[in-house]
Amino acid sequence: MAGRSDANTPHSGEPDDELDNILADLQDESEKYGAGTKAKRKKPEKLVRWKKRDQYGRLIAETQQSSGGAGPSSHPKDTCPVHMVPCPDDASNYAPLQVQLQEAHKALDTQLQLLQESLEDDPLACSEGSEMLTRTWDMRQTQSEEKWENARPNLLESMLSAEWTLDQSCDHCHTKRAVIRCRDCLPKHLFCSDCDLSVHRNYVLHNRDSVVEGFYKALPPTCRIVQDGSGAHEISEKACLLPIASPHNLCNCDTQDIAINAGRAIILVEINGRYDLSLPLVTCKSCLKTWTPGLKDLQSNGYWPGNVDFQTIYSTDVFRTFEEFKVSAPGLSRQAFVRMLDNRTSNFGRAGRISGDSFQRSFLEWTYCRHEKEKLLAVDHFSCPACMEDIAAISVDGNRKMYRFNRTKGTDESGYFDGAFFSKDKEVAEFVEGIRNRIRPVSGRGVCGKSQWKAARETAKKSGSKVDEEGVEVAVCRHGILFKALNMFRGEIYAYPLFLQKEVSLGHNIQFFCTDIMCKYYPYLQKVCEAFPDLVPLLQMKPFLSVMHAKGHSGKCEVQWGGRNQEGAGMTVGEEVEQVNSFLSRVGLTTKYMTKSARTDMITLQARGWNMRKKSNLHEYLSQRYVKIMKRTREMEQEVEALKVELGKTEVELQQWVTDVKDWAAATPNDISPDDAPGLQRVMEGLALSIQQKKVDKYRQTDSNKARQRIQTKIAKDKTKLSQAMDFYNRLVSAEDAVGPVDVILAAECPLWPWDKDSDVPLKEKKAVFDKVMLLRRLKEEDGILLKEMQQHWQFLCRTSRRLQEFKGMGYQSGLSMEAYEGLRCILQGQLETLKRQMREVKSAYMHVVD
Repeated sequence: MAGRSDANTPHSGEPDDELDNILADLQDESEKYGAGTKAKRKKPEKLVRWKKRDQYGRLIAETQQSSGGAGPSSHPKDTCPVHMVPCPDDASNYAPLQVQLQEAHKALDTQLQLLQESLEDDPLACSEGSEMLTRTWDMRQTQSEEKWENARPNLLESMLSAEWTLDQSCDHCHTKRAVIRCRDCLPKHLFCSDCDLSVHRNYVLHNRDSVVEGFYKALPPTCRIVQDGSGAHEISEKACLLPIASPHNLCNCDTQDIAINAGRAIILVEINGRYDLSLPLVTCKSCLKTWTPGLKDLQSNGYWPGNVDFQTIYSTDVFRTFEEFKVSAPGLSRQAFVRMLDNRTSNFGRAGRISGDSFQRSFLEWTYCRHEKEKLLAVDHFSCPACMEDIAAISVDGNRKMYRFNRTKGTDESGYFDGAFFSKDKEVAEFVEGIRNRIRPVSGRGVCGKSQWKAARETAKKSGSKVDEEGVEVAVCRHGILFKALNMFRGEIYAYPLFLQKEVSLGHNIQFFCTDIMCKYYPYLQKVCEAFPDLVPLLQMKPFLSVMHAKGHSGKCEVQWGGRNQEGAGMTVGEEVEQVNSFLSRVGLTTKYMTKSARTDMITLQARGWNMRKKSNLHEYLSQRYVKIMKRTREMEQEVEALKVELGKTEVELQQWVTDVKDWAAATPNDISPDDAPGLQRVMEGLALSIQQKKVDKYRQTDSNKARQRIQTKIAKDKTKLSQAMDFYNRLVSAEDAVGPVDVILAAECPLWPWDKDSDVPLKEKKAVFDKVMLLRRLKEEDGILLKEMQQHWQFLCRTSRRLQEFKGMGYQSGLSMEAYEGLRCILQGQLETLKRQMREVKSAYMHVVD
């Protein structure tokens, strides 16, 4: 097939001859794709030709030999007839060709459409699996939205038709007309008036709807529908009894002919709101002995008194629901939960309000009794099963969002859980005052590099704002389990973490103590221990600067105090308390308006719930973390080996670099005199390294403009100090040894200082190697720490099971009634069964790690 040559390809001959050749080619093409003769139409093989294409999908031109030998028998090989574009001046001559090409494209599109329709008709669903694999989340969401949009009219139609009150017969007697619908009685949910009275005499908590008025109207349990003499239906009142188990033997009469009537009126509050009911009054018709539920009967049936006379009673299920809400949604207030119960009351056709104060008081009494019951079982919620007595690290930090306004009114009574989680305020105040009397405090905030830390202070005045407690200081282990807390009244002073350190150390062997300002806290601890010899054992805890907060300290401080550089610390982050504080900050939204005692109790309960959730998933956390650490250790080993090959250094040489970085960090601090040239060298190296690291972290570790602005401010201050150090240094040395401008030094990826000409290894490169080596060492240490914690977790469960078995085998204990003792034995049996199931799960998870 012949065609037009490329515009950039030279042609031989005169222009007229070339034009004649092109016209001849176009005429041949027109005859092939045009109407043609009937004989040609009968030969479809002349109309369909397979075209060869290259790897990019472009047509490959073929050389066609003319039978007559005349005309253009050959053209350049890159000629493509399909891409032929006619000249604008002679476009009318090529109109038939363009029409035929358009028709050919239409025919191709039609054939593709037919093929697609044929493939859609798949009786065996051969492509169903592949289609599911290729669908993306966006495609699934789009399809889901389309389906919902198409179904929306039907959903509205169904919703409207569901409100149609049809005239139907009763599902129970099948003779009378249904006048009541009860969805709690599905599938037989339609009742006539007589069947409703007989069935719902015992199911008074069911939510029913009346249909006699032509629409579904919520009907309270104290109402029934009766039929008057004219056949019309009307609503009348009835007495509803509290669902509760009756005594098996009311008296010694043989007949046991009893009558059950309505007794004293009470209010029941459960998850569906308020019910106005009556206590059952059981009377023997023979001897006239009566029985009405007492406090023990109420608790046996899942109720809890709202007051001593139990005029209001609560379902324990509503207390458990409220407690779960307070842990899952810490910002949910008691008023909001009670308001939700009031709305459910009105939605189901009942009336009346629920007292929020009575609800909270009864809830706290229930939680306190449960706490005392757990004490009999030796359950400690504020300890870690994986740490036991040998704790790897304790992290302490303050939360200023946990304040409480002092304008709240209330009694000065102590809380139910005073001392359980929160240290008593009197003991904390005496400890702080004792230290202030014997040690002269230093005013002002602690400064590290160019950063000022609010928590780094020895003394602070009480806030002038209208708050009582200014926050909470908490101590957690490296698994995020809360151990102890105290109320702050003077900001985050050093004495508060010192008190928690002293309290947590009792009965525990703690290896590391983590804070955000360890570089300032540890010298303070040494000073306090000199004045208080009984606190000297606290120095056995190794100092640990939290890993993320170390980025805000100076470079030397990070190397010297940072957690990644502490031998034996493993992959402990030291920031576990921040995760807990994110939970406690939401708790503070609702506790800042409470009384002091209620605030202490509510925070203690929510901290208890937090720990329970952490402990239930502890085996999964440890096993999964061990697998990840093993994988990361292998990757880091390969990375360090590749680094040795890249740098051409041995293990000994890399260790020397690590030693050089440690010596640099332990050298003279940044406050160097202008006449000390070696000291100025160390200052400039540290500042340049710190600025470059902050530039990297500016966008890598921040996600807000506010955080980036703080980093930029620190960079500007460090640049000013670096420039001053350079000016002092250049005055002491010759012009050949002078240091260049600040921007030139910082622009270099690895700046080479004049005093480093002999080693040719800048400090930044040594610091990068130092970080990788330290990370590899911590990863290898973490493997052993995790295995030890898994072992301690299993030993804790075994020890707990043996203790429960010993308690179960003990005889009668004084101070308890026989019924209470038997109840305690049943509780122990249930605890053993729960513990057995938990031990199976823990063993399965840890055996998978060992294998």
